[in-house]
Order: sequence, then C-alpha cells, then structure tokens
Amino acid sequence: MTTGGRYRMVGMAVGVGTAFALTRTYLFDLAPIALVLATLLGALASEAVTPRPGRGRGTASLVPRRVRDYAPRREVVVVALLGVGIMLFAGFPTPERPDHEVKYFGTAAPVSLTSTLITLGVTAALTIVIVWLIVRAPQAGADEADAAADNTWRHAAIRRTVYTCTAVFAIVFTTLAFWYADRQWDWRAGGSPAWGLALSLLAGLGLIIFGGYAGALVMAPHRLPGAVTGAASHIGADGVAG
Repeated sequence: MTTGGRYRMVGMAVGVGTAFALTRTYLFDLAPIALVLATLLGALASEAVTPRPGRGRGTASLVPRRVRDYAPRREVVVVALLGVGIMLFAGFPTPERPDHEVKYFGTAAPVSLTSTLITLGVTAALTIVIVWLIVRAPQAGADEADAAADNTWRHAAIRRTVYTCTAVFAIVFTTLAFWYADRQWDWRAGGSPAWGLALSLLAGLGLIIFGGYAGALVMAPHRLPGAVTGAASHIGADGVAG
C-alpha cells in the first residue's frame, strides 16, 4: 500500500465511521457532509504525496484536450445509475430515524434526505470541475518523453478523482438500501419481506461496488489499472493544450 493509499483509507474510514455515528444522533442531516469532507481531505492528502511529472516550461497545441477522452466512461455510467437509485429512494417515505427516538420518546424529528441529495450533487459538480482543471492544465515539459509522462499522470489523476466520487455514491446507496430494506423486513408494521430481500440484494451490490473502487484507491499504486491505456494515442493530439 502506498502512502497516498493510506491517506485515502484513513479518510474513507473516518468519513464512514463519523457518518454512521451522526445518524444515531440529532445531527442526522450532517452525516453525508461528514462522509464527503473526510473522504475529500484524505484524497487531497493523497494527491499531495503522489508523484507527478516534474513541471517544466508549459507548451501549447492547436488541438485541445477533451474531457471525454480522459474521463473513464464506465465509472461515469456507474455514478449516474447510483445517483438515479438514490433519487428513487428519496422519492419514497423514509423509514424512522435510526436513533431510536420513537422507541423511547414516542415521537421523532422528521427524516429528510435533502442534505444527502445536496451533498452528492455538490460532490458530483466538484468532481466535474476537478477533472476539467486536470484536463486543461498546461503540460509539464516539452519533449515527447515529458509529454508521455505528463499524459500518464493526467489519466491516473482523473481516474482517482472519478473513483473517489464513485465510492462515495456507492456507500451512500448501500446505506440507504440497507436502511429501507430493514423497514420492509418488518412485516408486522406493513412491510414486505419480498421487497426487503430485493433491497438487501441491491445493498449487497452497492457494497461490492464500494469495495471495488475503495480497494482500487487504497491498494493500487498511483497509476490505477487502465490509467495508461490509451495514453499513447492522446500524446500527439491531446497531450498538450494552451
């Protein structure tokens, strides 16, 4: 595990743990914010210690780099599907708060997923901005070797950024699926065990997605699988920009 991977692991662990703790308190709405902030801090610390090509004199090209040539398409689709799933959850009545207020006091503050949706929207928007900035950043160096190294780093940095966003969406989707599934398993309160099973399976799928991307971020070196694929084909046309 690299040093950057350790920072990412700590960030995600602190984020998930803090978010879980907050859902058991009256600060329920701050849980997604804590998750994203801790994960983001871990990612920033990781990038600060991740090697990148030496910065030389920037060069320019008549052919600009394009975001769609660098952004991993599969992960973009996965994030979109997870986002749709989360919005579908938000469209149904939420279960009782998991802090057991109803059990002890008979009433509880209303539950809303508004802060979750806003936080994820900001996360997606911030990811898009970061990816665009990486794509449009001036190239390091002027010769072919420097251009290749710079382009390889650019692919890897964008992939790490998108992987982080995907992991955040996946853990939120997983949490909501388990939460709604728990309500459906209570058939005495009008739930449906069939829906409970379906939601549990969806939660398991979300957990696999989270584990896959989080594991890639934590265990892989600074060049994630696929980061170099296609790099050579972009060096001449997309390797530099003004």
